[in-house]
Formats: sequence, C-alpha cells, structure tokens
Amino acid sequence: MSTLLDRLPVPALAPVNEPDAQLPLPLVWEVAPGVPAVPPLPRHLRLVGGQEPPTTPAGPAVVPGGPAVPPPMWVARMARAIAEVASGDRPPQQLTRWVEKRQLLMLAARGKAAQRHPSAIHGRNARAAMRSLQQVRAIRLCPVAPGVVETSAVLVGEGRGRAVAMRFEAVNDAWQVTAIALG
Repeated sequence: MSTLLDRLPVPALAPVNEPDAQLPLPLVWEVAPGVPAVPPLPRHLRLVGGQEPPTTPAGPAVVPGGPAVPPPMWVARMARAIAEVASGDRPPQQLTRWVEKRQLLMLAARGKAAQRHPSAIHGRNARAAMRSLQQVRAIRLCPVAPGVVETSAVLVGEGRGRAVAMRFEAVNDAWQVTAIALG
C-alpha cells in the first residue's frame, strides 16, 4: 500500500563540506518581531559616575575577564527586593541565593518587626499601595577591590525616599550581597 508521502519526490541534499557554510547567528535577539529580548533601561534609572559596564545575557555572573561590577539593572532589582524584605512585603527565602545568610536573617527579623508594628497592622491597604509605587531612582556602583563592589540605591515611593547600601562580593563565580545598610 502506497501513501501520499511515498509518491512525493525527495529532494537531494547537497553535502556541506565547507567549514564556513554555517550562517552567523544574529547579534540582536527578539522575543517577537519588534520586541527586544533585553528591555531598554527605564528612564527613571540612571548610573551615577563612570561608564556603564557591559552586561551579559546570562545575568549577574562574574566570569574571568568579564565585567568588574554587577550589571546596574540587577543591582537596582536587588535594592528593591532587599527593601521589600526589610519592610515585610517579600519573603526572605526568595533572596537566599544572592544574599549572605547572616544578612538575610537580619533582613527577615527586620521584616517581621515591620509587620508587627501597629502602623502596619492598621494600614495594610496603604502599605500595599506604597509597595507598588516604590521605584529605584538612582544607583551608584563603586569597585573597591577585585571582586568587591559597593553600591547604593535611592528608592522612592509615595513621595518618600529611602536609601539602600549593599556590598557585593564575587563568591563562586556569582555576585552575592555580603553587607546591607538601610536608610
């Protein structure tokens, strides 16, 4: 019994013997036509001082000969996440990979205390609205030694500014927050 597929002609494939026959990959990736895979830097975020370091698509990894500082967008995300853990709006377990254990315990204790505070108990809806409006306005990166970068970020939400200072260290080929100061 013959099927339709058996009756179709099979095109002959030409052997590829040349090493340069493979086409180069594109340098710009898109999620969909016109939608870049890496979003542009938000207008409200600016890097203070120095030039912006190169970033890798893989994220905040430290590779030999790679960037000497963590990517600014990642520092901004960490600052916001740390502020949310300290205010009790985010579970501290979400940061176990990127924050040193002692610092994470300090943040968790601060978050629990913030949730027990009388203003938090009576104003849960106001706190949720404030959390959603909190944005990183400025960051500063300062390399102090090979594999050590001190950063600061200004977070603004509901007309109130807040400072977060973090020390990043290269641990096992990745950036880890080893010291935190909240203002």
